Amino acid sequence: MRALASMEICKIYPKNGHDFNASFTFNSGQAFRWRQINDDSESWIGIIKGNVVKISNLNALLLGRLEEQASDNLPELVARYFSSDDDMTEILCSFPKDDHFLRTAVSDFAGLRLLTQDPWECLISFVCSIDCNIPSIKLKIENLSKTFGKRIYTSLDHPFYSFPTPERISKAEKSELLACKLGFRWKYVRFIAGEVSRGNLDLDKIQKMSYEKGLEELLSEVSGKTFGVGPKVADCALLYAYHRKEAFPLDVWLLKYVRMLYGDSFLLRSDLSRKKYSEISRFMRDKFGPNAGYAQLFLYEKVRRGGLIQNRVPA
Repeated sequence: MRALASMEICKIYPKNGHDFNASFTFNSGQAFRWRQINDDSESWIGIIKGNVVKISNLNALLLGRLEEQASDNLPELVARYFSSDDDMTEILCSFPKDDHFLRTAVSDFAGLRLLTQDPWECLISFVCSIDCNIPSIKLKIENLSKTFGKRIYTSLDHPFYSFPTPERISKAEKSELLACKLGFRWKYVRFIAGEVSRGNLDLDKIQKMSYEKGLEELLSEVSGKTFGVGPKVADCALLYAYHRKEAFPLDVWLLKYVRMLYGDSFLLRSDLSRKKYSEISRFMRDKFGPNAGYAQLFLYEKVRRGGLIQNRVPA
């Protein structure tokens, strides 16, 4: 396979003219295969379904693709990935007017977008994220792609690889997966790959399900079709791949926000049970409504970057 003879380019047009900010979006913990070209640049390079793409705040430039992706339409691919049809005016106006912290987060991180990723890659990425920091997650995903994916040729010196298929991962040896630094997660990844490749877990079918049914299908304790998938990983897949904007993934950063606003009213402990997770997640979905996932994105960034304030509201 050779690099492209000529490169395609398209504009990024968010609905209603809202700005797009690549750095805020790619640093928001949604996806792990994007890298900044240099520290002072707003340009990023990553892979969207076998297509190597360079992204700025305004444009998308195709640098290379797998032969089987040759018929992909770049503008359509980019528009879907960056959820360009989302009406940000409507979404932002739906947020509670009395949540000053969220309002500040929206202002501070203007241009942050919700991604719509490939469900298989997104699910496995968040399985790899269990008990890991972001650099470690990126390493695991890069190792999986380099070991089991296909080389995508570009004119750049840096090698790029597609995310491996479920069929390829399902046939991997334990030692190969451990060599990718998956640790105990190797058994989760291979089990899910086997269920998908055998058709027991139909990831496309989840797209047609309600949020509640999709959550049940992904939860290991409920469906038995996944392994190691708790409510947080399931919520991440539903929000970042299936565009279920009502999903509200909870992690240590979001729990700090909950504690700040509501103190001990949820009786939070260091270990968050599935029941307690469901209680808080449901509360947040009720609070933020059908766009709770977007609220989660802005709050996550604000809290993670040290934006917590000290005052609390009554429970």
